[in-house]
Amino acid sequence: MELSALQAGYIAAAALLVGFTKTSVGGVGILAVLLMALAVPGKASPGVLLPMLIVADIFAVVYYRRHCDWKILVRIFPATAVGIAVGYLIVDAIPARVFEIVIGGIILAMLVMGLGIEKYRPAFSSGGVWAGAVGLVAGIVTMIANAAGPVFGIYLLQLGLNKQSFVGTRSWLFLVINIFKVPFSASLGLITVDSLLLNLMTVPLIFLGAYLGFRVLKLINLELFKWLIRAAALVAAFRLIL
Repeated sequence: MELSALQAGYIAAAALLVGFTKTSVGGVGILAVLLMALAVPGKASPGVLLPMLIVADIFAVVYYRRHCDWKILVRIFPATAVGIAVGYLIVDAIPARVFEIVIGGIILAMLVMGLGIEKYRPAFSSGGVWAGAVGLVAGIVTMIANAAGPVFGIYLLQLGLNKQSFVGTRSWLFLVINIFKVPFSASLGLITVDSLLLNLMTVPLIFLGAYLGFRVLKLINLELFKWLIRAAALVAAFRLIL
């Protein structure tokens, strides 16, 4: 896969952010999705990003391996799997020329949802119907754009988990879901030998991003950092759409 210097820079930045978000500030991954879409036009970008996310998920799971609430994962995964299958059909049907616009639109929706979560902290029933609805929507969004974080955030926040259980359950959830997506992405031709070779080159950057997340977390103004990420994601999303 031949890349220009600008494309390589976008991919390197995305890899750093993928690692960084797993050990520090949630929500940074949205910008990684957008950078990858800018670097790899068309439908290929989610397939290139997916193995990078799995590497970062493994890192997070190793660190938080004892803090997963498995009942939550078992409750929400079946509907998420159905959503992934629906998302697979949608990706297959979307014309390549408008795929970037779709990703940009999804990210804008996720940014708005993320702001809503922080401001209002919505409370919903934790029953099967709500879990099914969240799982279905998250499955569709994650299959199309690898951007289900805010959707799962709504669900996990209202369960009253402590910080470690929240991060641990989220980490295991994303690892299981992202591995489940691999055959679907491969079937669509989004994961290829060339894309996997590119992924191998990004592994050191993912680990560097994770290390920086550990080291920098206590040194930065988190609120300011979040707003900078949101502003950058907003600009990138509009660039994809326009």
